This record gives sequence, structure tokens and C-alpha cells, in this order.
Amino acid sequence: MKALHSIAVIIILISTTFSQQNKDDWPNLNRYQSDNENVKKGKKKSPRVVFIGNSITEGWDWHYPEFFNKNKNYINRGISGQTTPQMLVRFRQDVVDLKPDIVVILAGINDIAENTGPSTVKSITDNIISMSEIAVANNIKVILSSILPASDFPWRPEIEPPYKILKINSILQTYALKNDMIYLDYFSEMFDGKDGLIKEYGADSVHPNKSGYLIMSRLVKKAIHKALTFTEDSNELNLYSKANWISPSGDRLAYRYRKPENFKPNKKYPLLLFLHGSGGRGSDNEQQLWDANSIGAFAKQKISSKYQTYIFAPQVPKGERWVSTNWNTEKYSIIPISQSMRQTFEALDSFIDKNQNVDKNRIYVLGMSMGGWGAWDAISRRPNYFAAAVPICGGGDPDQAVNLKNVNIWAWHGKEDTVIDISKSQQMVSAVKKQKGDIRFTELKTRGHDSWLDVWNSKELWKWLYNQRK
Repeated sequence: MKALHSIAVIIILISTTFSQQNKDDWPNLNRYQSDNENVKKGKKKSPRVVFIGNSITEGWDWHYPEFFNKNKNYINRGISGQTTPQMLVRFRQDVVDLKPDIVVILAGINDIAENTGPSTVKSITDNIISMSEIAVANNIKVILSSILPASDFPWRPEIEPPYKILKINSILQTYALKNDMIYLDYFSEMFDGKDGLIKEYGADSVHPNKSGYLIMSRLVKKAIHKALTFTEDSNELNLYSKANWISPSGDRLAYRYRKPENFKPNKKYPLLLFLHGSGGRGSDNEQQLWDANSIGAFAKQKISSKYQTYIFAPQVPKGERWVSTNWNTEKYSIIPISQSMRQTFEALDSFIDKNQNVDKNRIYVLGMSMGGWGAWDAISRRPNYFAAAVPICGGGDPDQAVNLKNVNIWAWHGKEDTVIDISKSQQMVSAVKKQKGDIRFTELKTRGHDSWLDVWNSKELWKWLYNQRK
């Protein structure tokens, strides 16, 4: 009964707000007018962040007010029921005039619901892009948020939103990548694997509850941090050289590499093969390092200077994977090598032949999510090649464990992972242990599909990794 009451309240709020907006003030310019004046009068003591959106943004104040109360530099400008054309009209007043350092845009779900009339994917994304362009023109950094998963609309049951949500999110992610903006992926973390919002995170099929906002708060704070350090990380990217491997048959693989700092020609150095997740796919030869802010993690841990390592980071093209398998298959058996993994081995072999300073007894592989599957696959195919492996929230073929007993492995996985079930790592760990292999497993009890965050911050992991040798 409590859940039904919550849903009813939300729908009433949306309906009431929407009718009021259409009566006299279609974009609801009056809503935050006095609050905006107070903001403009106040002193900016830290980087200011404005959140613009609909009920999902405004709902922070209803379900988790502590978020904005604790972060005084965060300003909520969400209005229940609003669509992107309404937000575009009020964007200068409610965002630009407040002179923020960052704007977080979360919009589009009400357009799909046709709250202000029929809309198309193009019209929705055009409006969001227009807001982004206005922000950039005013030196405001942009965080483009994915639309949250939604299976249906309680107030418009005849509309089916999943397809449009996926299409819009794909366009926004591509646009953000091409224009040096941060793409905030709420969708992947909150998706139930079918077509909607994880029940534990929502008051209904659309709106988050407090548990949902706790997830969103963590993700947006991470994105804000990345936006504030983006320039630093962009400079870091320039330290990675671009290259392409072209096979004898003409196949091409893009990759980035970095030599150890203070490189000396007469010295041997370890090499880290980094396998990105699905968010790193593409053809720009950049996103593989931006994915999950891996480039920031490498910089933070100073692996190029402190551990004096080569970094080799190939990129999988869109639509392909390191391992061509269903991540949630009940029983996985090693299959013919994927084109991307084959090309990676070929490119890596060629790179090592040309760089004789690579210590062949200290070659490591680390991968996350899709790359976690890749890490297990790589050591299964070349068990005598790698000194150590760090597969993060991935899975592999337990029958290969007999070949892995001499590889030093430290696997990581979040217990609450809804994208790749923790059982995939558990199966591999159990199989290797049965073969008396040298394996460690960190089960993160409060993590979902973002267990790499703990890897990025673990000094113990990086120290362990660079102490391993064949």
C-alpha cells in the first residue's frame, strides 16, 4: 500500500505541475526566479554545479534531500513533468545566469511520454545538444546524463519507452565523446537486464526511490570529479602515443601505448596490457583510456613513474567484444578467438619485438567488465605468456583452470553486480583453487558493476601486481 501511495503522489505531482505550467507559464520561468537571485548574490566558495532536469532531478529533494544539503555548491533546478523544449527555454535563466562551473543535464523521458506533445528521437537529442552548446559557449563544463531505464509510464500506459531510451542514450554518449564532455551512465547501473528499472531502485517503473538516488548520487559525484579534472586527464592522454596494427591480411587494430617515465635504453621494464570495458569501444583510439576513467587511475597510482611500466591499450571496434559470448550464459566454454583478441596478440607481439626493453617475465593483463572476460580469455589462451592477471567483474571457462595454475591471478567482483553476475568470477576462482593455483579473490559486498573503483584505489593491488614475475 505504501508503494502504491508513493506512485499516486508522484503522478499527482506531475499532473498538477504540468497543468500549472501550461496555464500561464509554459516553461515555468517563475519557479526558481527568486532562488536564482539569491544564488547570484551569494559568494561562490567552491566549484558550482547546476542540475537541470525533470521530476527525476527534482526528486532528489523529495527522496534524498541530504545530497544537496551536504553539497552546498550543488543547485537543483529540476521541474517535475518538464520536457526538453521547456528546459531549453529556461536554460539561460536557470543555468547560465548562475555562472556554474558544471551543468548536469538529465532530460528526455517526459518527451518520450509526450508530456507536451509528440516528439522524435532527433527532436529530443537536438534540444539536449542545444543546451550543451549554450553551456560550452559560456565556459560551462557539461555532464550529459543517460536517461534512466523505464519499462512503461504509469500515466501513459499506451507508450513503450525502452527503444527510444536506448537510441537517445547512444546518441548522447557518442556526442559527449566527440565533444570532450562527460557521459554519465545511470542506465547501465540501474537496468534490470530486461527493459526497465531495477525494482529495488524505483518507486515505480520510472522514478527512483531513495536507494536509486543513493546510486545516482555516487555516480554523479564521480562524474563531477572527472569533469573538474578533465583538463588534467586530457593532458595525460597526450603522453600515450597513437598507433595502428595492420595485419598481413589488412585488418587494423588501433591502440595507445606509453613508455615508462625516465626511460633508459639499457634497462628492462614490465608491460601492462589493458583491456577496456564495453564503454571504451570505438574507432577514435581514445575512449579505451577514458572508459571508467582508467587513465585517471593509472595517473593516480603513478604506474608509469613509480612502477616504471609500459602500458599497452588496444581498442575494440563498436559492436565487437574481446570474447564473443553472452556474459550471462550459464556455462561458458572457450570458443574460437575473437578478431579483436587475435589482433591484440599480433599487435602486442610486434610491439615487444620492436621494443626489446620489455621484460618478457613481467607481462601483465588487467581488464574490466567486457575486458574482465578478455583478461580470463587472454591467460587461458596464453597461460605461459603472462606473469599475472587482474580480471575485474568478468568470467571465463572453468575447464581452462588446469592451464592457469601457474598464473598469478587477483580477481575482483562486486556482489551486487547486475550486469555480470558475481558467480562468473566465483566459478573461475573455485576452478583455479581446485588446481591449487595461485589466485586471490576480492568480493566487494557493497559494489555493483563498478568494482574497478576499488581496484583503482587499491595501493596493495598495484604493489602486488608489479611484484609478480614468471
